[in-house]
Amino acid sequence: MTNTEKKSLEEGLQNRLLDYVSYVLTSARGLYKEPHSYGPMRMVDSLEKALFLLRDMGIKDDAIEESVAVIRENRWRVTSDPEAFAQALDDAILRLVKVTLKESSTSHE
Repeated sequence: MTNTEKKSLEEGLQNRLLDYVSYVLTSARGLYKEPHSYGPMRMVDSLEKALFLLRDMGIKDDAIEESVAVIRENRWRVTSDPEAFAQALDDAILRLVKVTLKESSTSHE
């Protein structure tokens, strides 16, 4: 990779990071006037944007992606079926705990 290509890539990632930070801050501000149920959806959107940004930087973990997939499938239930959305969050958390425990046990071997 040439220096010019590297600089262009770094600038692109810096712009994406700025977009992400801007999204999180404006979302936080917007929550003051939005319905209470939008909070979890905004958090999930922030998580997805962070995962996309990390993936574009070359950092990807399939196990984490699978843990978050259940939320993606149920994200719009936050307003129509809040209990189903809460269950999807619980399922994703449980999957992530299993990933964490697996990672922890392999790192101590």
